Amino acid sequence: MAAFKHHSTFPKEKDIQGHLFPHVCFHCKKSFKKPISEAPRRCPQCGGEMVRLSRKFSAPAAADTLQWKKVQFLVEHGFLFQSVYEPTESGGRQKTSYPATFEQAKEFVVAFKSQAVNRAA
Repeated sequence: MAAFKHHSTFPKEKDIQGHLFPHVCFHCKKSFKKPISEAPRRCPQCGGEMVRLSRKFSAPAAADTLQWKKVQFLVEHGFLFQSVYEPTESGGRQKTSYPATFEQAKEFVVAFKSQAVNRAA
């Protein structure tokens, strides 16, 4: 009986990976919260590869194709919904919001291209 260990002494999967990150499938226009993994995540619906975004990402409705087009455009240009900063007059930096429309996203990509994530590395 001394060799018995109660199940509560073993680490749980949720204890090992406490944070879930949104992984998006642009084909299905859906987001799934999953733990970080070195292996590429596959969409549970279509089997396509998903992209991991920042925890700050909030998925638009699946029917909102314009918003999904904007999200895909931003991701393709290296903006994974990480914090983006703009300079202030006093010489500091201030966090800026992500664009609301696709047209604003085009300007956003040009203005903040130095802060884009290089996904090829």
